[in-house]
Amino acid sequence: MAEQVRWGVLGAARIARNAVIPAIRRAGAGEVVAVSSASGRAEAFAAEVGVARHYASHDELLADDEVDAVYIALPNSEHARWTIAAAQAGKHVLCEKPIVQGVAELDEVEEACRAAGVQLAEAFMYRHHPQLTRLRELLDAGEIGELVSVDAAFTFVQDRSEPLDIRLRPDLGGGSLNDIGCYPVDFLGWLTGQEPEEFGAVAHRLDNGADTRMSIAARYGTLTANLHSSFDSAFRAGATLHGSTGSIALPDLFRPDLRDGNARVRIERDGQEPVEEVVAGDQYGLQVSRFAQRVATGAPDPDAAALSRRTAAMLEKIARATTP
Repeated sequence: MAEQVRWGVLGAARIARNAVIPAIRRAGAGEVVAVSSASGRAEAFAAEVGVARHYASHDELLADDEVDAVYIALPNSEHARWTIAAAQAGKHVLCEKPIVQGVAELDEVEEACRAAGVQLAEAFMYRHHPQLTRLRELLDAGEIGELVSVDAAFTFVQDRSEPLDIRLRPDLGGGSLNDIGCYPVDFLGWLTGQEPEEFGAVAHRLDNGADTRMSIAARYGTLTANLHSSFDSAFRAGATLHGSTGSIALPDLFRPDLRDGNARVRIERDGQEPVEEVVAGDQYGLQVSRFAQRVATGAPDPDAAALSRRTAAMLEKIARATTP
């Protein structure tokens, strides 16, 4: 293993160009040495992001001995396939969320990575922002009493002018649940450490089967939760936690990067003036630097793996419950 992680990027996606590649450079988490695209965009993408080597197929990139780890930014339906291929090629894998389309795929992915001795991480960048640490401190200190319920949502109005947008293609794992609904689901899995004991879900779908809205009501022990995703509603990407003596609002929970990393944490207690804190952090930078550290040390992250399993299981159950 090289002293500095040498990254390859599979897929000429906007998130790779705008968020992850800049984060690798900003955080000093290694060097992006190669990119690949099966859509004919590899050369142009490489020039755009300032990477010397480009490949017209992902297999060619995986055969590059000078690549230590890959970031996979492909359609959801391709995540498991290429994670397994990367592991078999001896590459460590940071894969966009959701990493799989169901628990059976997750079993295959994890087994491939174990057999190859490579690190695997799901790119839920919000998990790395320090606001989660601050939230846990507040809850553990009893700042809002007993936690009773949670409302969490990720919504935005999607531009429908692109008919081939992968977000609206079920064959590529599209739909609001997979694209953005996975965040509230993952957050509740992080918060509670479990899957819900019961849930109900409803969806609005296009004629092709893609869900553009999803609403879930769930119970995690004594905690109840309402989770929402939508391509039809104004932008929201946060949560409010309701306790017996107050509440905590996290309006920037999933996208603090839109506020230069400054996440607002608003605490309201019965009979007191609200208090707002600002927690700064670079969630993309922390994500890639922590993964690079895992690559360098070989240390696994069992808590993150367990959370990804809870999220994969829940997403699969919701999809089944709402599919006609």
